[in-house]
Amino acid sequence: MDRYKPISALMVEDNVDHAELMMDAFHEFHLKNQIDHVLDGEQAIAFLKNQSPFEDKLKYTRPDIVFLDIRMPRQGGIETLRMIKADEELCNIPVVMISTSSTSGEIDECYKNGASGYVSKPLNFEDFSQKMKELNYYWVLTSELPIREK
Repeated sequence: MDRYKPISALMVEDNVDHAELMMDAFHEFHLKNQIDHVLDGEQAIAFLKNQSPFEDKLKYTRPDIVFLDIRMPRQGGIETLRMIKADEELCNIPVVMISTSSTSGEIDECYKNGASGYVSKPLNFEDFSQKMKELNYYWVLTSELPIREK
């Protein structure tokens, strides 16, 4: 296990139960992964830019990857994705879109706007849990992520 490095992720998900399942999958390998959670796109942008209430740069560090739900109150995932990819300081952070939808139009729109991946959330609890573990395997254990700037 020591060949795997811990990652820092930002989970942007308004459904707290879904967020907990996703975060549990990332802690499964007992790595010291840091998973922060915010409830909507406005909070995500504030977190990424260390704006109120996330000003403490030691506590709220730039994540290696963002997992971004599409349908959220206040500011949705696609709008948030556009903002991340349009920002010169944030644009190289991989963003994986997560949704209960799997419509081709929505998937296309996410990739056209710079998404690094798209994962549909199964409705069944066991299937959802398994998919989150598979997501963890790829992004934490397999994929090479950009080097985090200090």
